[in-house]
Amino acid sequence: MNMLTFDKMKNHTKHKTFIAEAVFEVESANIDKGVEKQVKAKQLLDRLFPLEHGSHSNVTAYLIDYRHVMAYFRDGSHSGLKYPKHFVAYCGHKENPESILFRDGKGSHVELTLGTQKGTGCVELVTIDDIQLETCTLFPHEVHEMSAIRHWISLIKADGQGKPRAYSEAKEYTSKSGEGYDLLCCYKLNKDS
Repeated sequence: MNMLTFDKMKNHTKHKTFIAEAVFEVESANIDKGVEKQVKAKQLLDRLFPLEHGSHSNVTAYLIDYRHVMAYFRDGSHSGLKYPKHFVAYCGHKENPESILFRDGKGSHVELTLGTQKGTGCVELVTIDDIQLETCTLFPHEVHEMSAIRHWISLIKADGQGKPRAYSEAKEYTSKSGEGYDLLCCYKLNKDS
């Protein structure tokens, strides 16, 4: 029994390191090399939010179908997420979302902002304008509560020094059930939960 527990802990630690390494790869890609950034960003999506079939690298369009995000490929085939519960909300229209919001198993959000299509008449791969990871800063508030400030770290866009941009802003989405899905800049956490 102890050996099984140890193995689970080892795999969990390895998974965290794997994601951290994938995020670092995207961040370290030269911001001036747009193609390299696109490749690394799509590889990160494959690792964090894999498709049931295919790769984010080959997607020509995303759309929201009922309560699912669907990825379409050049040959007309499509695929949903391997883990559909990761999709939680979107901005824009269902047929042409501006951004898609995912939530990982730990409750952290990741926003995928899609670029505009060039309109050349050919079926082109979708471009990723940005990927933002949610992080939080916690502050003790009262005995049973904590306040938190939500930050968004950009993996694609850099500041003047070439470092990833950090944002602290409220964001509004439409949930997959059609209701509002708001992520406020400041919010409260209950310590007991």
